[in-house]
Amino acid sequence: MNGRPAEPTPDRGPLLPRLEHPPARFAWARLPTAVERADWLDAAGTRVWIKRDDATSEIYGGGKVRKLQWVLANPPYAGDGPIVSVGGTGSHHLLALALHMQPLGRELHALCFAQPWTEHVRTNYAVLVSSGARIWAVGSRAALPWAWLAYHGWRRPPRLGVWMAAGASTALGCFGFVEAALELAAQIDAGELPRPTAIRVTAGSAGTCVGLALGLALAGISTKLQLVSSVERWAFNRFMFGRLLGHAHRELVRCGLPEARGRSARQWLADAGIVVEIDHAQVGGGYGVPTEAAIAAQRRAAEHGLALETTYTAKCLASLLQTPTEQGDVLLWNTHAGNDLRPRIAADWRERSPIVVPDSRG
Repeated sequence: MNGRPAEPTPDRGPLLPRLEHPPARFAWARLPTAVERADWLDAAGTRVWIKRDDATSEIYGGGKVRKLQWVLANPPYAGDGPIVSVGGTGSHHLLALALHMQPLGRELHALCFAQPWTEHVRTNYAVLVSSGARIWAVGSRAALPWAWLAYHGWRRPPRLGVWMAAGASTALGCFGFVEAALELAAQIDAGELPRPTAIRVTAGSAGTCVGLALGLALAGISTKLQLVSSVERWAFNRFMFGRLLGHAHRELVRCGLPEARGRSARQWLADAGIVVEIDHAQVGGGYGVPTEAAIAAQRRAAEHGLALETTYTAKCLASLLQTPTEQGDVLLWNTHAGNDLRPRIAADWRERSPIVVPDSRG
């Protein structure tokens, strides 16, 4: 089990001690993650730093483990039963959920929609199948209701799973990135990086960016939070950001965070000088569709030892390269998992897959 605890351990991290009624929390993530200078991304008057969340876990890193160590430790997701959730065939959320549930002896039920079969997506899907996750697959996001009907009807499992929102972006899941912002504040105070003028991070299901916004407000870090959307406007927008922001704020109040009381979430952000911008310019042909800019950004990052992928993080870097922020110190938050997953692929994964997956030439 790689040293992972079998029970929640509510005694680590910078957020729990500030809560009067703290929820449980697993201690799965290796924190704090490093920040490093990226002078290869500097522009005139701008210095760039990278937050290396790619190194959060030996099992499966990136930003997802920050959310899951809160979500899986508490109702309705604690316990020994299955969980059902949704994502693309290359979903980082489904993969992280499956791999972090495995040592707990729990089963993932995955409602999957097909996305472009890049090598990264193929690897992720092969590992998802190899993990033992049960998969209900359809050809597109629009067809997901058919997967839901199959799950509850003609392919109903013996025990239904508890539904989890995409990306583990629940109100409690946002706590993982409230905590991440407090972690960043400590690194700023320790002189590891200056206070950033802007922070650029990918966005999709909103849990990461909502948590960061609230955490930055709690830490008193006035900055511009630039959200690079990986999905179309109908799938992520200011309304969806604001709705989850309100849910997460109310959960912080319920858990007894004194600073969250007496004002709305939006007012809290405004008082702290947090400006939120959403960039949809990198979506291209849609979720999971590689763009030329993302492919170029991925290659450039690889030249400097940074592994990105074209669904989320390479599009985030492409945004930085194409639309530089104002002068100052900029932080690029890398939420991609850096783990080599190929050893986790079972030899018979294609036979076990409920759908036919094209090979690298197909």
